Amino acid sequence: MKSSVPLLMLLACGYLLLVGGCRTTVPIHAWTPPQLESAVGKRVALSGVRGPRELTAGIQRQLISQAPDDPGRQLAMISLAELVAYESRSSRDDAHKKNGIQLVSAVEEVPNDLAVASVARHQGIDYVLRGEVIRKRNAVAQSNYDSETLSMSWRLTGLDAEHPGGGRPIVLNVNTARDLYPDLAFVSDLNEVLTQAMVRETFRLITPTVDRFRIKLETPYLLPGSAKVRRGNLAARKGRWGEAETLWAEVRERHPTQLAALHNLALAAAAGQDFTRAKKLARKAIRYNPSQLHKQTLVWIELKQRAYHQAFSLPEPPEGWFVTDEAVSPVVAQTSTNQ
Repeated sequence: MKSSVPLLMLLACGYLLLVGGCRTTVPIHAWTPPQLESAVGKRVALSGVRGPRELTAGIQRQLISQAPDDPGRQLAMISLAELVAYESRSSRDDAHKKNGIQLVSAVEEVPNDLAVASVARHQGIDYVLRGEVIRKRNAVAQSNYDSETLSMSWRLTGLDAEHPGGGRPIVLNVNTARDLYPDLAFVSDLNEVLTQAMVRETFRLITPTVDRFRIKLETPYLLPGSAKVRRGNLAARKGRWGEAETLWAEVRERHPTQLAALHNLALAAAAGQDFTRAKKLARKAIRYNPSQLHKQTLVWIELKQRAYHQAFSLPEPPEGWFVTDEAVSPVVAQTSTNQ
């Protein structure tokens, strides 16, 4: 009897494939647009971070030193001290010099955005970024800050009417920080864990970032080419999307009725940011079998394409958008799980 269990499982999966398909989840990376406003290619003045110096000094230092410089995300992050130094060198009248001295003397108190705006505009700054560590309720001293939780409020102020900016809080604890950024598990200093995670999360407010999602592949049994499709699935689970795509394409060429290969090829195209091809394949899979999974996959692909276009300020794709807002809503929670 025991030996019949695997066979029964295979038969069950074979039947499920005919009515909807067995599924396995795999990681996939996709671009996410800035949470506030894109500062890519812009000059951002860090007007300061209010809070206990043991926290704020490291955050300010790392924000300046770790400003993204890779294509599509690069920006210039300038400290208030640098901004004032530039202004002092370029100014020739006493009024400007006095303004610079006032800003320097106010650095410890973090001058408000209006106090910085005139100097920032004069130096060609596009945005002013200001942060504040949020105290616990009823906290009266620096000792009341939680050593394992860091809460900050950020305000991005645009220096022209077209880009007003915005604000957002970020709350992190040590466990959350290490879940988001596994490399921080090897950092023993809790302040450093929170500082590094906060800096990375802050850049997510103003630059595109790559997030890790989990999506569903079909895993066929009993049908022609099933073994090779499963080999492709295993490669995708290990992040080898190129190898997976080759295997699924070979199956699709030899066995045109193998819909699992077709569906998985759509996701492989999305992994390579070829969203036009991905949607074409996904729509083809729906025409052959309008299953819930196939429909969800098309929605997920278009959501990621929209995010990609928004992240890099790209125009609408030539084929346009296929999925309506009404179709997106019921499946967003099922198809865009972030990990």
